[in-house]
Order: sequence, then structure tokens, then C-alpha cells
Amino acid sequence: GVSKLAGRFVFDLWSGEYGASAKALRRAFRYGLTDSVVVWHRWQRWGYDFRLPDIYPPNPEYGTLEEFRELVRVCRDAGVLFAPHDNYIDLYPDADGFSYENVAFRPSGEPQRAWFNFSRAAQSYRARGDRVRPLVERNLKIIKEGFAPTSYFIDVWSSIAPYDYWTGDG
Repeated sequence: GVSKLAGRFVFDLWSGEYGASAKALRRAFRYGLTDSVVVWHRWQRWGYDFRLPDIYPPNPEYGTLEEFRELVRVCRDAGVLFAPHDNYIDLYPDADGFSYENVAFRPSGEPQRAWFNFSRAAQSYRARGDRVRPLVERNLKIIKEGFAPTSYFIDVWSSIAPYDYWTGDG
């Protein structure tokens, strides 16, 4: 993927309504900013870094699913990569299907805490590396069927060092 990204301008977008942003991107692309990638961070169903890995459909606070699809279409039509932000290292207990079976444990037998979302007062737990794949595959299937992005941004895994972990039973 590096060769597809090298040299591209990055629209690193953290806020905005889907419809208005599609219109603004269309304008930027008319001005020639098409050797680009759009990374869209705040789109997850329940909000940024909350109730992960439950991320679909896009958060209605910023617009409709059709408006979000329009973001992707605008990029695709201009030859610009569109990458929704995703994260699989943080698992939140209030996510549908949450299980401590998917969580890394410390040698002491306590679940390994990960990100604490201060705005939601929500503690996440670090995912077990051997239990992440089914979560990723589920979401990628839903996302492909839902809006088919041309790229993908998976946060944290590319920047965190490898770590040892234990299962709940030690």
C-alpha cells in the first residue's frame, strides 16, 4: 500500500457534516487536489473511540448514510483514495457482543486497560492479538457492502509495539 500512498496530499478530516464535506471536497478536486487521500476520522456509529468495534452504520449526527456514501463517490470519481478511520486495539464493554475472551489480560489476572475515553467516561480494554481477525473481517464486510471505501486507516496497530498478554484463565 505504501506505493499507492507515497506522495499523496492527505486531507486529514476530523469533523464536518457528510453532505457539506462532499461538496467542499468536490470543489477542492476541481482545483486539482486529486493526487490525494481523504482520511475521515469521526464517522463511527457511536462516536469516535466509543463502543468499539461497533462502528457501522456511520454516525447519524453528521448526516445520512447516503451522504456518507456520497463522500466516497466524490473521492472515487476524482481518483482520490477515501480511508475511514478504524481501530481494533480498544474494545469497549458496552459494544454488542463484547467478551472478555477477546481481551488481553495482565499476569495478575486483570484485564489490560487501554484507552480511556474521557468525554464518555468509558474504559476500553486491549484486544488479544489472536482474537482480532474475526472483528476486522466482520466490519470490513459490512463496510464494503455499505459504502465500499477505496482505502482504509487502521489506527494504533501500526504504531504500538508488540506486547505480551495472557488469557483470562492465565
